[in-house]
Amino acid sequence: MATPPPPTDRPPAAGLNSRVTSLNVPGLGIISCGAVASNGMLVVCTESALYAFCSNGLPSLLAGHVTETGFKDGKGSAARFSSLSDIAVDATGNVLVVDSINNALRKVTRNGAVSTLAGNGEKGHVDGVGDAARFYMPQGIVVAVNGSIYVSDSENHCVRHVKQGDWAVSTLAGDGKKEKGYADGVGLNARFNTPRGLALDTEGHLIVADTSNQCIRKVTTDEGRVTTVAGNGKARGGFADGNGAAVRFAGPMGIAVDGNNNIFVTDFFNHRIRMVAGASARVTTLAGRTQPGKVDGTGAFALLSYPRTLAMDEHGRLLVADRNQGCMRVIDASLPPSRQLLAVRLQQEERADRNAHLLLQVRARSTRTHRVL
Repeated sequence: MATPPPPTDRPPAAGLNSRVTSLNVPGLGIISCGAVASNGMLVVCTESALYAFCSNGLPSLLAGHVTETGFKDGKGSAARFSSLSDIAVDATGNVLVVDSINNALRKVTRNGAVSTLAGNGEKGHVDGVGDAARFYMPQGIVVAVNGSIYVSDSENHCVRHVKQGDWAVSTLAGDGKKEKGYADGVGLNARFNTPRGLALDTEGHLIVADTSNQCIRKVTTDEGRVTTVAGNGKARGGFADGNGAAVRFAGPMGIAVDGNNNIFVTDFFNHRIRMVAGASARVTTLAGRTQPGKVDGTGAFALLSYPRTLAMDEHGRLLVADRNQGCMRVIDASLPPSRQLLAVRLQQEERADRNAHLLLQVRARSTRTHRVL
């Protein structure tokens, strides 16, 4: 491949050597989103299907259909989805997906059994339990260590909370019954405009890509207090690194947060990955430049094409779903892994230890009973 011309945009963030490579997956088409379980397994989605990567590095269909869309629970290829837009893996290894056109939250178990947790295919804004709840084009999802699920309800311009267990849906911030807008505030007094990507920072607060407001917001999960981290909610889009209200995005969509509370954003129309640095909230460009394409390389020498979602693996690498056919882009910048992912992994290891201990107890009792008989 020919060497790309020297970049004309700003270089990547100082001190970060961000290397972009491509994880090629021929035959899958455009990958819409991906997530990494705490055991390191990669799960990716197309519009209508989920795939899990096997130990040989090849994808295997987990649920859904290669080409057919629809709304149907079932196991494996019997299930149907319509426009899978984001994905998360909980502490038990279940995959949770937002099924956007079906206006529903779905669960996929490790063996590919699909069930609907909330929503029933009809659009609307209704808080309620399970299929009594209504969403309108949900786009982003994240799962907290305590099992709480948060969903960006894009066309309702709000952020919803889904309670683990009974799947009761409530509105955390924004008011889905009123018009879109831009306003910091608490709960129903806050306003968003097409929120998409979600992540949790190291304090457990939500970080939201407020896409059509061209800014990044923070939402406290205890009271739903919304503040603006970067961008000003008034610009129509553009590109500018810097601080606070001076920053410009053009369609921020995906969000990830590393172990140092740095926020990473897919800047869709700017074909870049941006970084919002910790407490200073200074925004710099990590990878990509104005020109779209598929070129691996370092920082601004790399080309991405309409990057959409972000995920972080246990090694601190960023996984990017962009519009290049049949691949995920991998950004290695020696980042500290998300504390969220590490906490979930610790939970799984503790659960495995408990199960192993219980199994040993059962075997010991069985042996003693056999000897008595």
